[in-house]
Amino acid sequence: MNAAFETERLSFCLPGHGRAHEIAAFYATNWDHLQPWSPTFHPGLTSESFWREELERRRVDFAAGRDVRGFLWTRGRDSRLVGNLSLTNISRAALHACTLGYALAASAQGHGYMQEAVRGSVGYAFGTLGLHRVVAGYVPRNRRSAAVLCRAGFTVEGYARDYLLIDGRWEDHVLTSITNPNWKR
Repeated sequence: MNAAFETERLSFCLPGHGRAHEIAAFYATNWDHLQPWSPTFHPGLTSESFWREELERRRVDFAAGRDVRGFLWTRGRDSRLVGNLSLTNISRAALHACTLGYALAASAQGHGYMQEAVRGSVGYAFGTLGLHRVVAGYVPRNRRSAAVLCRAGFTVEGYARDYLLIDGRWEDHVLTSITNPNWKR
């Protein structure tokens, strides 16, 4: 499992098929916690066979430069899966931007993991990916996500009504971004 980036306490990577059982267990354990903030989950999310195929699709998207969709593990001897993170809709040309998404296990809440991961992902997007802008949105009632993005340096840019289909219904989103002041072509 090669890390795309690491922070002090976390490792973000696109794992191999050997970790499919851990990912399936993560969703089985956190289904009720994550579903209210996510697009309607695919019924296979708790299946190891689903994740073997999905991880291959994600590797293809990564190799093509379209998306970086992986998982967050704690570092150290007792490494455990604590969340997911994605940099999707990677665009070049005149935009040089991507969309950030993330989710954290219920058991990992309140430890500053997601703020650490978001900062690491921005560094990765600006450094390794060479992007100028990272955008992220959150459902207005999700105060934890608002705080994470604010502490990570994101600026509120607007409010979008009925923006994303979350858990089967259209949800408004607060739109935020962070830009790379040192971007070079």
